[in-house]
Amino acid sequence: MLVAKLRPIGGGAAPLPTAEGISDAALVERALDGDRWAMEALYRRHVHRVTNAVTRMVGRSADADDAVQEAFLIAFTRLAELRDPGAFRGWLAQIAVNEVRGRLRKRRWLRRIGLDRDEDDASLEALASQDATPDMVAELARLDALLRRMEPELRMAWMLRYVEGWELTEVATALDVSLATAKRRIKDAKDQIDAHLRGGRR
Repeated sequence: MLVAKLRPIGGGAAPLPTAEGISDAALVERALDGDRWAMEALYRRHVHRVTNAVTRMVGRSADADDAVQEAFLIAFTRLAELRDPGAFRGWLAQIAVNEVRGRLRKRRWLRRIGLDRDEDDASLEALASQDATPDMVAELARLDALLRRMEPELRMAWMLRYVEGWELTEVATALDVSLATAKRRIKDAKDQIDAHLRGGRR
């Protein structure tokens, strides 16, 4: 598959070895009691996954860094609002996706008035692995162009499912929609991409 030729996104801290075997629920409870180590452990455990997903969806490293930091800030500020401490990962993903939505909306508005001049330095093409052939890189560039024109909700659903490899339930949770809606959005995006790929082979 084409997206298999993407290299991993750098950044993000490694998980804390001493946090192994401690559940998210236990870490959340400790963080709520003021344990800063537990908060740091939650950050280190989830930052890489969130950074990868946000960077792919936003397509710009600076925007992604800001969105990730804001997502964690919101999550830790509102930690007491989390009803199920064991659901921290999905809840954090929801917050991160909302941050992505806001940045994509702002970008569309700036683009309409001709003020969006930043480059997509974290596009699929830019993140192609070193062993990707020139043809693969060119196809990723065409795919980037299609994804930029796609409705953001479809784009995000497809990215999370097929680029990040998240389970359908994880995609639905992150997008804060039903499983049926998540499946429909993924299918609609996939249909557009498949039509694009078929057209490119003619």
